[in-house]
Amino acid sequence: MPKTTKPRGAAATERRATGSATARTAIHRAPAKSTASSAKSGKPARAGHHREAPEVRRKSIIQAAMRSIAKYGFTGTTIGNICAEAQVSRGLINHHFGSKEELLRQAYQGLCEEWAFQARDVLLEAHRDPEEKLRAMIRVSFGPTVFKQEHLGIWVGFWSAIGKSPTLKKLNRELYKQDRDTYQRAFEEIARKRGKTVDSRRAAITLGALMDGLWLEWCLDPKGFTPQEAEAACLDLVARLFN
Repeated sequence: MPKTTKPRGAAATERRATGSATARTAIHRAPAKSTASSAKSGKPARAGHHREAPEVRRKSIIQAAMRSIAKYGFTGTTIGNICAEAQVSRGLINHHFGSKEELLRQAYQGLCEEWAFQARDVLLEAHRDPEEKLRAMIRVSFGPTVFKQEHLGIWVGFWSAIGKSPTLKKLNRELYKQDRDTYQRAFEEIARKRGKTVDSRRAAITLGALMDGLWLEWCLDPKGFTPQEAEAACLDLVARLFN
């Protein structure tokens, strides 16, 4: 199983929490269509003739790729079913991404950024206190916005492919390091605040592995434990590390 700290994008979130907060389109949020021109003309908008901006179209294709992975798994996801899900032609996918590999790479990165978007507001409130920041990251990881079957299905689909895809493996390694470093800094700050000595790198690796395991196990059997129990297990680990 590849080492993938759940959720990817924590480092990016921390940077947004202290700087600009760029909103991201949610995975299942459909882009709104403007009706300004129709309102001016007094004529109803014609179905099928709305031309989306390139960035909006790119995002809708990426979201379609994520939904396809959730439905068919990574190996079962083809350009054909992504086209059907996004209601676009193969030519449009080639135009925007050049290849299936690049589309899936951007989809994985977009999935990581989606967690960062969901966590942003929580971290903005908690960023001054290292303990509350760490608790906030754990809460978001097991909160209802991201900790749900359809979302976890996408993660598992990507996880199954990381070991076989050099492109995804490279991206995952970069994101894993960013997240591990973020958790490590949080442990270091907590240790300084409490006047304790802790192996912050090992603590970050342990917490990440526990979170990954809980995500995977819950994806296999959501009746095995509740999200609240998963969150409590991680918080308990953090507490034990400093006792």
